[in-house]
Amino acid sequence: MKSVEEETRNVTEWLEHPHELGQEPYAVEYVKTVTDEEGAECMIFKYKKDQMAPWFLAISSESGIFSHMEKYDSSTDERDAIELLGALKQFWKNKAAEIEDREERAKKAGAFLAFVLLKEPQWDHEKFEKAFEADWGTKLTSPESKEGENATTLVYTPEGSDEGVFFAVGLVDRCVPNGEAEFHAQFNYMWADAVSVTKTHQAHLIVTVMGKTDPRASGTLFARVLSTLCKCENVLGVYFNDVVAEPRFMVAVSDLIRQDHFPLLSLVWFGLGRSGNGINAYTCGLTKFGKDELEILDSDKDPGELRGFLMNIAAYVVGEDVILHDGETIGVSNEQRVKIVRSEGVNVQGDSLKILY
Repeated sequence: MKSVEEETRNVTEWLEHPHELGQEPYAVEYVKTVTDEEGAECMIFKYKKDQMAPWFLAISSESGIFSHMEKYDSSTDERDAIELLGALKQFWKNKAAEIEDREERAKKAGAFLAFVLLKEPQWDHEKFEKAFEADWGTKLTSPESKEGENATTLVYTPEGSDEGVFFAVGLVDRCVPNGEAEFHAQFNYMWADAVSVTKTHQAHLIVTVMGKTDPRASGTLFARVLSTLCKCENVLGVYFNDVVAEPRFMVAVSDLIRQDHFPLLSLVWFGLGRSGNGINAYTCGLTKFGKDELEILDSDKDPGELRGFLMNIAAYVVGEDVILHDGETIGVSNEQRVKIVRSEGVNVQGDSLKILY
């Protein structure tokens, strides 16, 4: 182990990082050294942000420096420090497994699918092609026609796009089967008429985007395609991510692309619903980027706050290409971190990451 003086300096520098305390701590003091069951030594420190702030716990070990920004308690400091050390060891184990994890997730990422609901079973593809170019300044290649059992599908490649990136649009002259769209329309808390409007659809377009490139690029193309389609008078809504979105909403959020912003709201739905013990908030669409969906369960916080919090986490995960793991923590602020637990989804299919917020 390094000297107390050297490690005190290291802990101070670690706390100054913007992702941690974000400033030089008022005080950092060494307390003692403990050893866990595996024989790993851990130096216990306490620190405070300013003169009036409480003391918080930090550790330094061969695995690194770490803090949950939790208050220091002299009666439990050894137990708390060993728990922190265990969390830090798990973090590095997760990192070691992340390369393989990313490869598996990448196989499922980058494919986007939506059903565009229509008033009548008609679609003018030539009008769409001209509108897309006018909207986004990008020409589409002459469509390749593919005959299927239920529809004729046109396949496009935007000029100048990465090799292997394309999208397809197919007209189906009947409703989405089994009342599926009507059922999921009820979950759009931002559109009061979602169910009644959805019930009137007589046909739909199947829109898919595929690509071997970064899913952010294929996702942006997907948002552009849906935005242009949603300007057509024959379009009633867009069914994807287990919800039906209003056309004007899709156009508005996709306009962020013109400002060089990633259209997260075009691609990820941030759901809200009541549970027996409060409010549930969840994402639907992060799996398209090779990420786990996020959930907050039984919260007593304001729904708008929960939605905004999930949006910030999702933007960070997608924008920085971050893989979150079971047992890790994520910062709510420089002083507060919350735990992440992976388990079977409540509002989403498959496993999800529960944020204990």
